[in-house]
Amino acid sequence: MSGKTEKRQSGARPSIRDVARQAGVSPGCVSNVINGRRRNDDPIGRAVLQAVRELGYRRNTMASNLRRSQSRIIGLVIPNFENPFFAELVAKLEHCAEATNYRIVATSSREDPEIEAREIDELIGWRVAGVLLIPSLQSRSAELIGSSETPFLVLDRLLQEAGADSVGVNNADASAMMMQQLFDAGHIRILVAYLGDGLDNVAERLAGVRKAVADHGQKVVVDYLPTGDSVGGARSALEEYLDNNPAPGAVFCLFNTATLASYGLLQERGHVLGKDTALAGFDDSAWMAHVHPPVAAIVQPVEEIARTAWERLLARIEGDTSPPATVRINCRLEARGTLIPAQFEAGWKNTVGSYAAGRNRR
Repeated sequence: MSGKTEKRQSGARPSIRDVARQAGVSPGCVSNVINGRRRNDDPIGRAVLQAVRELGYRRNTMASNLRRSQSRIIGLVIPNFENPFFAELVAKLEHCAEATNYRIVATSSREDPEIEAREIDELIGWRVAGVLLIPSLQSRSAELIGSSETPFLVLDRLLQEAGADSVGVNNADASAMMMQQLFDAGHIRILVAYLGDGLDNVAERLAGVRKAVADHGQKVVVDYLPTGDSVGGARSALEEYLDNNPAPGAVFCLFNTATLASYGLLQERGHVLGKDTALAGFDDSAWMAHVHPPVAAIVQPVEEIARTAWERLLARIEGDTSPPATVRINCRLEARGTLIPAQFEAGWKNTVGSYAAGRNRR
């Protein structure tokens, strides 16, 4: 922390960045302290308050509120428009906007943190009333959120240190629920395909899978396969796995592009879904309920997620200064035709000699 007051040009109004330099912290930290999103009775908080007093910093609340009252535009940054879950969420949010006389400007980060930061900065520069964000892989947006007076709300992929409201689902409970369904059906060899490391929601889903395996307490083989975020990448990873390992009795995909890749590839290789191989996906898509057999899914309540997020963001725009909150919504399990009892894994019961539930395939 700095112990001296920085010299400034006479008559110049101190900014939040001046306070940050004086206190030796980030602008986001200053914003969190002065907006009540962070405690102010520890050394960092006291340093910020001291810098505020020394510099005579005053938040321009009137100007901030005036800008927001004049804007009826909400910015929305999502990782991509191809993912069916994101597309459905955008549609539901647009309905919320229309019902409250707002408009949404949506843009994609293309899973690139640099593009994401640029898009967020642009939206803030346009003086939007608020911003909804689904973070990219390896997102570095937490500081941008913290240093802005524009209200933010984080969706789906929740950021631990963003200092903003967030709305997501109970990922761990949902994935554990699906694993328990597979165990109850008698499956003892399961492949879990996931997006890869770096996202909190992916980590939560994996944690739920691993907890279900540990709680099951019986001898099973569960392989974990990171696949990347595209259908092509998921297909390549699955092909390599199937070429080098015994066929699993069940495949559980923790994101929807892997479910699509698995559905096509397994059938091409002669697996009869709903008869000799079970398939389940986290996230539902329209095609999953209309193919034969229909694909079992963990269904995220997209409409409830959108409505909850929208109401919370509007409250912030209208002046709510309560501490940031995280809302978790429960998912449901759709046990469709591909979620079958184990029929052809009997031979494995004599070959599974150890508890092998933690293997990672790369």
